[in-house]
Formats: sequence, structure tokens, C-alpha cells
Amino acid sequence: MSYRVIVGYRQPSDPAAFDEYFRTTHVPITSRMPGIVRMSAGRTESFDGSTPEFYEVAQILFESKDSAVAAVGSPEGQAAAADIGNFADGGFVILFSPEEVSFP
Repeated sequence: MSYRVIVGYRQPSDPAAFDEYFRTTHVPITSRMPGIVRMSAGRTESFDGSTPEFYEVAQILFESKDSAVAAVGSPEGQAAAADIGNFADGGFVILFSPEEVSFP
């Protein structure tokens, strides 16, 4: 069963600075974590035009919970976690979840 780490970044004070740092600095740091099967990220939207609670959501997929725990605890994982404070001034939430349902 796959396992995911999901990070929800709340609205930053400077979206352009967030975007630049996230894509050019944070993503390369995070991509060095061992055992990543897939990583995806994107800005959130709302259907009604209101401002969503989260500005960006990132998902990192691992083969198992054990591989996710090892990656988060690795020096690369610790570097990625420590880097969040450098750009996510609006706050963030990190969720851990098994991928229990997947289709098609």
C-alpha cells in the first residue's frame, strides 16, 4: 500500500516570493529525499472565486509507511522540513496518510 505525505501551505504574505522560492529552492531540496515514488504540487482554487484556506498543496508518495518515515527522518527529509520556515510565512499543515482508495 502506498503512503503519502501531504503539505498544505496557507496563504503567504507575498505569493510571488512564495512561488519563486518554492519552485526554485524548496522543490529541489525536497526531491532529494530518498524513496520518493512521485511528488506533485499545485496552487489551490475555489469553484466560487473565494480565497481558499490553502495556497498550495504538495503530495509526496512513497511505497510504504516505513519508507516515508525513513525519508522524513533522513538528513534530506530534515533539510526539507527545516526549509519550510524560509518561505511559508502563512503557516502550513503536514498530513500523513495511507493510500487506501485509488482508481480507475
